Amino acid sequence: MTYNNAFTEWTKVFGDFKAPAIDVNQIITQYRRNAETTSNVIQIATASTQEIARRQAEILRSNAEQAIKATKEIASNATPENAAAKQADFAKNWLEFNVNSVRELVELGTKSAQEVFEVVNKHISEQVKDFSEAASAPSAAKKKAA
Repeated sequence: MTYNNAFTEWTKVFGDFKAPAIDVNQIITQYRRNAETTSNVIQIATASTQEIARRQAEILRSNAEQAIKATKEIASNATPENAAAKQADFAKNWLEFNVNSVRELVELGTKSAQEVFEVVNKHISEQVKDFSEAASAPSAAKKKAA
């Protein structure tokens, strides 16, 4: 088999192969949508992180204030029984406050994650729909031509 014959065979096999038409505007639109979705997700995550950090600082400040207050009250009581009762009361209140605070922080994080999930889910659904429409469009055009 000579070089010309091999080339002729090659062109016979791949001569009818046509590359799909690429819609550059559609690609640019998809990149823009991806960037908008990413921006929305970053905004949600940043706002949530700031809110959680602010709330953690408030919790820490409250814990410090309560510890100072409890220390003063315990030190002002001369009897060991009163001091022990105050310490037990402080420990109970401190535990309740911090359990509720942790619950609140978890709820804030969960809310943020849910918002991010909804944004990403909507974006993916739109992309799948667009892809399905784009995939079915050429076959419809072929059927009309036939």
